[in-house]
Amino acid sequence: MSDTEYHRRTAITRLALSDADEQLLQQTVAEYMNGCQIAADMAWQQCHSKSDIQQLAYDDVLDNTELGSQHAILACHQAAENIKSCITRRQKGEKASKPTYTTPAVTYDSRTMTIFTDQQQVSLTTHGDHPRVRADLVLPENDDGYQHQYLNSDEWEPTESTLHYRDGEWYLHLGFRKPVETDSPSDTTEHRTVLGVDLGVNQIAVTSTARFFSAGELIDLLLRVNAEESRHGISGRV
Repeated sequence: MSDTEYHRRTAITRLALSDADEQLLQQTVAEYMNGCQIAADMAWQQCHSKSDIQQLAYDDVLDNTELGSQHAILACHQAAENIKSCITRRQKGEKASKPTYTTPAVTYDSRTMTIFTDQQQVSLTTHGDHPRVRADLVLPENDDGYQHQYLNSDEWEPTESTLHYRDGEWYLHLGFRKPVETDSPSDTTEHRTVLGVDLGVNQIAVTSTARFFSAGELIDLLLRVNAEESRHGISGRV
């Protein structure tokens, strides 16, 4: 089943960590950022597909970082997404230089992350031979928090997620998905609404139909919406 056949959502929650676990994650993030940079440096001007960059850079990422095999793969895939974004911008006549990784973040998937819904905890793989970190999800005390509708649902399954470090806190952007029902409209206004914001290098927003937007694309989209609304006497929102 392809990505276009899933509805996607992002639930953001803060993590509660011990000092020792926080240090492990700091080091893991640093290794992951280094791995992404290695892959981007090698693939820039050469290739941009996930499979090609993985084949080109995987061994070098493993040899020059302390990442495990799955995180080395994820680093290659991250570089591929960012290089593709640069290519898209260039095709539109915009400037786009080689991706550089300065935002403290690391990607997790089903092989590197486990969610324990009953305990409201998450287990995260760290770098090298270090053990996994098990952290508490800092969720609203009652069930009013929007995160619960995904964490406690049998319909939504966890998918690729991103751990961010900002302002001295750790935030986990938990990805969820569920199959699109075959008899439901696939292109409704509801499913085009921007639902999550990602503080990555190039892609900052994602819709429920899994379309990613760079900052430039998002601004361009909002300006075009405003222009169309102005034609019909509707006040702008940007």
